[in-house]
Amino acid sequence: MVLQVKHQEVPFSLWPTVRQTRRFKLQSRIFTSDPWALVAEGIAVLCPKKSREAAHAFRAQAEDFFDAAIAMGSRNLYAKPLLLYYAFLNLSRAFLLTRSYSQPTERPQHGISERARIRQVEGTRLTVHPSDLKKPQLFDQLLKALTGHGLKARRSYRLGYLMPQILFGHRVWCSASNEHERFLPIRAISYINKRETKELWTRIYLSKEDLSKCGLSQDEALKRARMKSDWGYVKNPDDESGLCIEERLPHSYSHRPSDVLMRATDTIRPFLWTSVLLHPPYRKYYLYVAPPGERASVLPQLLSMYMVIFLLGSITRYQPHQFDRLLETQYGAHLIGALTEIPNQYIYLMASEFLKREVTRASLA
Repeated sequence: MVLQVKHQEVPFSLWPTVRQTRRFKLQSRIFTSDPWALVAEGIAVLCPKKSREAAHAFRAQAEDFFDAAIAMGSRNLYAKPLLLYYAFLNLSRAFLLTRSYSQPTERPQHGISERARIRQVEGTRLTVHPSDLKKPQLFDQLLKALTGHGLKARRSYRLGYLMPQILFGHRVWCSASNEHERFLPIRAISYINKRETKELWTRIYLSKEDLSKCGLSQDEALKRARMKSDWGYVKNPDDESGLCIEERLPHSYSHRPSDVLMRATDTIRPFLWTSVLLHPPYRKYYLYVAPPGERASVLPQLLSMYMVIFLLGSITRYQPHQFDRLLETQYGAHLIGALTEIPNQYIYLMASEFLKREVTRASLA
């Protein structure tokens, strides 16, 4: 049955519990119209004392860059991408200091380089570099902080493989590239608890109609979502026309199901893309179904957004005469949409990472 506590269903969250002295406690989402204040709170509470002053300074500078970029609206596009990139860069420095993946005395390099080919946008290459003892690389450190593993070697990504990973404005990309949609909406995610055997696992609810929009069979959808080996389809107990997939191997617990909620959540985390909403359900989740040749280029959601903003910022800084040409390509509308939608989504998602708790937008109504 669906996991319940005090006769209420436990909602899915990427941070469902927080560890206390003796047990795990369920935690609720935070609503805010100022995620920067919550980032500052996260630094004050969670950042090591030796790094706290530097982390606060990087956060404050990131907010200044961010506010300046947002104040431009759709004007001054030559400056906006560069301001956004430095906002993301400094926010990342604050995050890495808070999570102890960097030290205040370090001066990491960007960790990304680009070779823009404006006439062949899809072929533009972005190269990421691994850190070493003498040259820490920020992108590599951020990858490790978000996923637990860094880069083993230098590698390149085609922009044509990164653009479809941007959730916001995805249908504009579909139209420009004449491709099927690649984001499969998730109708719901539930924690399933089997008290008799003390086992818990995660179940994802999908729609056959949404699968059809992506032009995929059920089996192909699992393959493209990189879930084929550990997940499988089961009968939907509530809707015969719907689809369910769930973990093949459940998580065992000794005392309370809440003890393994984070473990179950961490299993599904790499496959989820998130949209932060103003209204219920406040978070919308998706699976990204990449073609076989592009699966190796799939990045965590925050990092694909980071790389695209880096590229646009780099072009506006070093090749401003090429920026108009880029926007005149068939992908121009998609990239302008990315500049509009990514910033607020990025800061809310990063605020959640800082606090290890779901942060969402407060409605002004």
